[in-house]
Amino acid sequence: MGIVRNIQNNDLYRYLGNNEYKNLRTGKTGVVDEETARKVFKINIEMTTIANYHPIVEDLINKLNLKIQK
Repeated sequence: MGIVRNIQNNDLYRYLGNNEYKNLRTGKTGVVDEETARKVFKINIEMTTIANYHPIVEDLINKLNLKIQK
């Protein structure tokens, strides 16, 4: 599944399907309705590729409490 960036706070989320997202920094999951998701999330192709090839990156984001920079 893809990695998206919250444009309001620059947190990264993994899309889990069925409108469910996991915050990679905090580890919390939740459901976001489709309309809100379109407004708040932008797909991040680079992070999706990196995380799919190197799954440990998600653990590093969580352990180091990282946000993405523009």
